[in-house]
Amino acid sequence: MKATDQPFVAELDQLLHKLTLSTGYADSRTLQKHLKFVFQVIRERVSFEESIKFIDLLPISFKALFLDEWHIHTTSPKPLQGMDDFAQAIVQASGHMIASPTEARQLLRQVFTFFGQFASPDQMKEGLAFLPQEFHSLLMNDPSLKYSYSDTCIWLS
Repeated sequence: MKATDQPFVAELDQLLHKLTLSTGYADSRTLQKHLKFVFQVIRERVSFEESIKFIDLLPISFKALFLDEWHIHTTSPKPLQGMDDFAQAIVQASGHMIASPTEARQLLRQVFTFFGQFASPDQMKEGLAFLPQEFHSLLMNDPSLKYSYSDTCIWLS
């Protein structure tokens, strides 16, 4: 590892630790694997343009995780057909390390609300526009969704 990589790795570890605390995962390495499964499904099932908007939500260290192993498709991806389809795709991508669609939905809600700390409400709406409508509506009204503002964070109720 180069010396210039150390701040990046430290930031990634710090963010994973914070995300681990907010999701209740036992350790950050398991969470990192699960986060990669979420990113994999998004890369495979969301258009290039929507993926770029999604990346805007992410802190730099998570952007690197998202971009890792990303192969831009030359054909249109198979779109998400709803929340069940999204959750099931995550279960399959994980090789059933994520045990059920219910667990995948919970992970998605926790991860996306965590990302709200790094994005404005408009960035969240635009970056998560690819989400199935029923989940997008629930997520954007989730009381645990905290947004980033230039000088403060607020809790939505």
